Amino acid sequence: MSKTSKNQSAIPTEPTNTLPVPNPPAEVERLLTDAFFAPLRVILETTGITRQCLCLDDLTFAILGVLRALQASATGRDFLQMHALPQVPELTRSNYFASLSSPRRLAMMQDLARYLRPDQLPNLRAQNNLLASFPELTGWEVWAAEGHKIAHATHDPRNDKDQYAPVNAIYKLDLRTGYAEFLALAQPTARGIEHELTTRKRQAPATLRCGATKGQHTRLAYDSAVIDFQYAYELKQSKSIYLITRWKDNLAPVTTSSQPIDRTNPANQLIISDETVAFKDTPGHWRKLTARAPDSDAMHILLTNEMTLPPGVLSECYRLRWRIEKAFDQQEQKLDERKAWGKSNTVKTIQAIAICLAHNLLQLFNATVKTEAALEDTKVITAYHKDLDRRAAKAKAAGRAFPKAIYLALYRPTELSLQFLRWLRYHLMQATGYWPALALLRPLMTQYL
Repeated sequence: MSKTSKNQSAIPTEPTNTLPVPNPPAEVERLLTDAFFAPLRVILETTGITRQCLCLDDLTFAILGVLRALQASATGRDFLQMHALPQVPELTRSNYFASLSSPRRLAMMQDLARYLRPDQLPNLRAQNNLLASFPELTGWEVWAAEGHKIAHATHDPRNDKDQYAPVNAIYKLDLRTGYAEFLALAQPTARGIEHELTTRKRQAPATLRCGATKGQHTRLAYDSAVIDFQYAYELKQSKSIYLITRWKDNLAPVTTSSQPIDRTNPANQLIISDETVAFKDTPGHWRKLTARAPDSDAMHILLTNEMTLPPGVLSECYRLRWRIEKAFDQQEQKLDERKAWGKSNTVKTIQAIAICLAHNLLQLFNATVKTEAALEDTKVITAYHKDLDRRAAKAKAAGRAFPKAIYLALYRPTELSLQFLRWLRYHLMQATGYWPALALLRPLMTQYL
């Protein structure tokens, strides 16, 4: 962190609400809907992954999927009546549900998600690289993975316990930008649903590389305190994929040796120990990292098979994996995405992809309005600064250092305010111009109603 990165200009400082208001360009006819869905339109109109459909074209189908992920609809029929039919009057119930169950539509959605990453992720990273403060991570893909459960579909079958199994979709999140991707569905079993580690082990290693090119490494932060040492060793040796997870209390290393900690590196402020450990009948060596919370007595212990990066960098990256929890907590709590859209794996996978598309379009749209209209959610940033000041005071009272500079460098608002989401939901359903809609948004970004 000794050098200032060109991306550090994006670090959110205490907002002053004095950002200049740009003059809208002469092009005022563009609708907010067109601006929001532009990334999808470009891909579907240029890549050749669509097929001609008389009633419901692929672009409209994808847009409807995102709208359903954004709107608070209790059921499919509720969504059709309240949100879909006003946008696509020729749509029918049978046509919509048939499309949701179509393997061809699923393949199109998978292709759309696959094309969106190289088309948009570099732009997000250029504008807002959260890990730019850690030059040690140059050349690394740093992602988190986690499962997110929602309720079963209405017509799902019961298992051998006469119970419904939840739908558990495994997602990945780019820790540099917050960009999300669907990984896989955990499969139901006779007595419940398979463990996430089982789901992850079924995936092709290339998928877990998260887009890393030849010569790049991937670090995957995973919260499950369960590790298959042989599997992790094979990922590291064959695909340069390194895992980091929580230390499990029943782990019993057969050898432990302490490693020196560079106290001149600000990232290592909270590190208590860095130990190399080995386990019986397991290949390779591991690191046990212990860090202290700055404003409490909590200790955080991690296990990783990455042996070279500074321990504080690894610890802070793992701390950032809470962003994936926040991202999908927003889907459940603020967007009411709590239930599967249908009983087949095809429908459930389309839903998971639509959730990711909605999340990523929100990220892209926020970056656009910040660039074009100097708009950001200053009230959320102000609240974060106040919380940091409170925690810093608590740490000072306990005689501890508080790494405020690091916390600021690694912070971007994760959850969107309900005021923003209500504004977006409303104007996506209206024929509102892009700039008139942003004029209505500006006061909502500075204070709560």
